[in-house]
Amino acid sequence: MPVIRKGVIVSGEYDGWIVLVDDDRSGDTGGFYLYFERGPNEGFDYWFENEGQLKSELTEYEISWET
Repeated sequence: MPVIRKGVIVSGEYDGWIVLVDDDRSGDTGGFYLYFERGPNEGFDYWFENEGQLKSELTEYEISWET
């Protein structure tokens, strides 16, 4: 899956966590994955059926995106 966005959460409960957005629309599951990582063994993910759901979730976090 190609990473389409990468950033770091800059405030709140997950301050400092890395955020990755993967596009899997042409993959096995379709949709998008949203990964949260803090260290090699700590993290979690969400799956979204469409881009609207993904965008809605991302509004819950203040993220500094890489350009």
